[in-house]
Amino acid sequence: MGAACLAFALCGCDALRRIPVGAGDMKIVEAAVFEGGYGIEWHRKVAGKYSEEHAGDHVRVELWGDPRVAEKIKPRLLRGDPPDLFLMLGLPVWMLIADGKLRDFNAALEKPAYGTATRWRDLFIPGTLDMFTSDGKVYALPSAFGAWACWYDARMFRRHGWTVPKTWREFDALCRAIRMAGVEPIAFQGKYPNYGWFTFVTLIQRCGGLAAINRINLFEPGAFSHPDVVHAARLTQEMARNHFQRGAMAMTHTESQLQFVNGHAAMIWCGIWLENEMKNSTPPGFEMRCFNVPAVEGGKGNPNLFNGMGAEWIFVPADARFPEEAQDFARYLVSPINAPDMGASIGVISPMRGATPRSAVSPALQSVLDMMDNAPGIFSVRADALFLEWTQEVMQPSLSALLRGESTPEQFCRRLDDGIAAACANPDAIIPPHVPYDPVRFGEQP
Repeated sequence: MGAACLAFALCGCDALRRIPVGAGDMKIVEAAVFEGGYGIEWHRKVAGKYSEEHAGDHVRVELWGDPRVAEKIKPRLLRGDPPDLFLMLGLPVWMLIADGKLRDFNAALEKPAYGTATRWRDLFIPGTLDMFTSDGKVYALPSAFGAWACWYDARMFRRHGWTVPKTWREFDALCRAIRMAGVEPIAFQGKYPNYGWFTFVTLIQRCGGLAAINRINLFEPGAFSHPDVVHAARLTQEMARNHFQRGAMAMTHTESQLQFVNGHAAMIWCGIWLENEMKNSTPPGFEMRCFNVPAVEGGKGNPNLFNGMGAEWIFVPADARFPEEAQDFARYLVSPINAPDMGASIGVISPMRGATPRSAVSPALQSVLDMMDNAPGIFSVRADALFLEWTQEVMQPSLSALLRGESTPEQFCRRLDDGIAAACANPDAIIPPHVPYDPVRFGEQP
């Protein structure tokens, strides 16, 4: 990967000047945070606490945020004067790794987690450090846990006598009963078809087990055209055609989610950020809960596994002025001592095992914790994060066509395979090694 390619990927505007070092021997760590649905006030509060506790070490964290923070720091990365730490996505991460622009966290992960005597690395939920790991080096730290689930209003379910389905056949029957009751079964963020991707990926595991996920993650030719994946695509299309709310494919994420919280649709597939994103629009008495993707009859996958990963990633650039202090602040931010307040303040589940107590989060997120407690592990597919052009130009429009009934499951899967083959053949492609999941460990056939 040449420097010119990286420069093109990082081109941007609105560069900010680097925060001054400070007077005397004071080390001012500059931290830049994406100011999205979670805001930045909690992060500022933690930065203030860290600065107070490390005043004797002459270290202070200056934290700022912006909805366009990625665009603001891109030119600074090129100039070699980036913030000491940034929490965001929207950057060509693997290009940065290949060009030596990011510092790995390995040394910091060997230190004890703040508030414990346990090595920091050992506290992370297995799999949450994988997304940006290459050659044994961890180049990014998750500050949150991400998972995919089906959300519903428990109050509505009680009123109608509906129960959470355990199998896909039961899910289909539930959707039919919901429509018979005069309610739309499933709201969907149709203008952003990638919201359907994670349900489809989970159905791949339910149908074909982790062996199917491994074939896709290893980019084996024809991995998406395997009969198990085609079956998952068919179930996804049938769900969309039979049970999506009428008009769903024209809705944005906020429009569809408003349909859900206002009771016009009984369920919605979404990540675990849903409650926080809709907190200002959810009416009193709404009992938001979630359940895992049900088992598929005759499927090869363990239905207790779920589509999960690290989220809200933290990076420390190689050109940071104070990289060790920046990584120490990351170790403080993502720690058992701050996880309970993070859950209570901004509704985020920690990526560390057992660090978020049930008492710290809402009943909605408690249902996520229930799902996590029942799961022997997590899995994910990496193609959408690794091949951004494939995601935008192949996966999303192809998935939209599948959901609309404009292509068959076989055509959809073949398009995915053809697009992956082209992406892998690109001489500029960066394809890090991947360690396959062990199906036997999770009670599946290899």
